[in-house]
Amino acid sequence: MYVAMTSVVVAGAGIFGVTAAIELRRRGHSVQLLDPGPLPRPLAASTDISKVVRIEYGADEEYTALAEKAIDGWRRWNRDFGVPLYHETGLLMLRPTPLARGTVERDSFDVISRRGHRPETLDAAAVSRRFPAWNANAYRYGTYNPEGGFVESGRAVARLVQLAAAIGVEIHEGVAVGALETLTDGRRPRLTTSSGQRFEGDLVILALGAWTPHAIPRLASELRSTGHPVVHFRPADPEPFRPERFPVFCADISTTGYYGFPVHPIEGVVKIARHGLGRVMHPESARVVTAEEIADARAFVAATFPLLAASPIVFSGVCLYCDSWDGHFWIAHDPDRPGVVVATGDSGHAFKFGPVLGSLVADVAEGRADPLHEKFRWRPGVRPRRSEEAMRLQR
Repeated sequence: MYVAMTSVVVAGAGIFGVTAAIELRRRGHSVQLLDPGPLPRPLAASTDISKVVRIEYGADEEYTALAEKAIDGWRRWNRDFGVPLYHETGLLMLRPTPLARGTVERDSFDVISRRGHRPETLDAAAVSRRFPAWNANAYRYGTYNPEGGFVESGRAVARLVQLAAAIGVEIHEGVAVGALETLTDGRRPRLTTSSGQRFEGDLVILALGAWTPHAIPRLASELRSTGHPVVHFRPADPEPFRPERFPVFCADISTTGYYGFPVHPIEGVVKIARHGLGRVMHPESARVVTAEEIADARAFVAATFPLLAASPIVFSGVCLYCDSWDGHFWIAHDPDRPGVVVATGDSGHAFKFGPVLGSLVADVAEGRADPLHEKFRWRPGVRPRRSEEAMRLQR
């Protein structure tokens, strides 16, 4: 069912919210975009120096196909923005043991090869020759895919906010949506902010990221805010960590959780992060990496990248996820509140889908059919034994 011309209120200007606002405005809707700001909001997960872009999703063909569309979108945005915010370094996935079926590296290789991509398999000799910063004795097996890389995420969000304003999205910065209630008067949903402001529309989209389970108490048992360590090392010699010798990587990620980036083109740092269980925390709490997390990161670097081991840590922080129990996004109409859509549940792997997220949210909002809506449906009580996102460290 196609929804006729509507006025839409989008709460939250992270990657879900800003792309939804742009897509809905392009479809002819009147759109207001609300955020506490400043934009891009410093505390938002989207506001960072880099996020991974990859098509590797283990055996999951739905995410793989969606990621293929997203990469095309990032390339298009590079052209449209006139600045290369997406850097196609390729993706290196290494592990200490062979690429057996059932491993995320082998399953990803098989799926993307079948879909017409051209990843390579690597042995220790190839790793040592082509990627000399790696300890090839510890990481002897892997794959390299020239497609994929990273996006300068904070700068990308800033550009998207500018685009939204340019095409007529009405942006309300400084609106505190952290404590809100969504009311209905029988016709139009009404969003009330913590400061008492009211915004009405034919549709309200709540894209609140890690604030979701705190701002919408009924979802507190379905979604969790979790914190994950991020550490920046500054190499004395950046040359071994340039993208051509040190692409975006996953280091036996389903076992260690560690992934990272080449030396940043602006910041000059090597960012190392962990895609694990994290720790439950409020998004307004201090984003402090623990001594144990720092020690773990240093131990990982010492064992994996000997040339980086003595480098100083110049920044550490916490990346906030809004985790669903199964690791899938939560993009759906609220069944108990007509005219309300919740778009959240990034689970630590949404940003790469930025160029297609807006369409996903807009299609749900308008009632357009898409097979992916089942994956991202409203699903209270779903409690799988483990996350279904193949890259996620499970312990």
